[in-house]
Amino acid sequence: MPETSRIDRARGCLLGLAVGDALGAPLEGLTAQQIKTHYGRVQNYVDGVQAWKRKPYRWRMRGLYSDDTQQSLALADVLLDRGRADQERLAEIYLAMADAKGPFLGVHRGIGRSFRQVLLDLQQGGSPRWSGQTKAGIGAAMRIAPVGMYFGEDLDGLFRSVMEASLTTHRDVRSLSGALAVAHGVRRMMAGEARDPSLLLWLASDVARDEARMTTDGYAEVVISLNQHARAMSKALAHAETLLETSRERALPALAEEANRHGAEPDCKRPTMGFPPACIPTCLYVLLTTDSFEEAIIEIVNLGGDADTTGAILGAIAGAHYGVDAIPRHWLEGLQNREGIENRALALARRSTDGLAIPDLIATELDLNEKEGAHLARYASLARQGGDRGANQVI
Repeated sequence: MPETSRIDRARGCLLGLAVGDALGAPLEGLTAQQIKTHYGRVQNYVDGVQAWKRKPYRWRMRGLYSDDTQQSLALADVLLDRGRADQERLAEIYLAMADAKGPFLGVHRGIGRSFRQVLLDLQQGGSPRWSGQTKAGIGAAMRIAPVGMYFGEDLDGLFRSVMEASLTTHRDVRSLSGALAVAHGVRRMMAGEARDPSLLLWLASDVARDEARMTTDGYAEVVISLNQHARAMSKALAHAETLLETSRERALPALAEEANRHGAEPDCKRPTMGFPPACIPTCLYVLLTTDSFEEAIIEIVNLGGDADTTGAILGAIAGAHYGVDAIPRHWLEGLQNREGIENRALALARRSTDGLAIPDLIATELDLNEKEGAHLARYASLARQGGDRGANQVI
């Protein structure tokens, strides 16, 4: 098998993130049983209509990613422009995306209440250093892959940019250490390290070091839950390593149980809920207990829960390991904005945009939202006229 180049790993990472996000986005909030009931086993892009018939706002254009990828692209643009995750510049982009013409909050697609509150705080003049929410959510981790791609073995640069990119939206140590775990996972896979059980132990060590560092470098005043949960993520990663020889039926409940030991609110009933000590170890467990990019992503999105985010996180790490050629061709061909994503991946790997056409983020997302709106309006019209059978012709 030919060696995978760093460029191919970079392309696989960012495209893998977007592919996993787009596959999981219509399934977000469903249980594994509900997915099975409505779709059997999801193996390609779906539109969400079948599962969300009475909630049209949950319908998606096939192959269109969510805010997970949008925020990753915004972060990539800041890294390429400033050479670091400049907090002020990232906040400016988030606000510009919200101010753009579009439904609800501009071009932002599928954002939750916590991020809406962040935008409100920033719009009212709040500092991006203090705008992060106190809930231990997964949003910081879902978008962070570009930092791991860009900084590689520059561990100080990686740590500082993960913290700066994450504090704008999340201040809980479990959210921040979750983002660090994903960035280190991408870093190690980009470097060609082995996909074996030692990965979880190495990541636990990486995160433990960074968890300790959060108490210094001026971060202790802004990071919360350090006293109660300072080692939550490193412990959850190490625990996941003990489950690799355990069957899915036993391992998945055990991953959720371990997460609950680290203060999940509410309790995690499934390990794919948006709580970092649950979601991230579960993604890595699936990475290490499957044998291909395709198998891993199909497995994770069909578990339901926060399916777009688990798809994005695992897609980024698995894509960095397997490389772009391992992503099924039909997933790449069906992905919206493929060229814009791929060119950003190339630029991150080269640390330069020279010779690359990087499309404007807001203009691109506005066009995609308008395209999706028109697409789903046609669907709704045909559904009224001739039922789902007629509507399916345009989906």
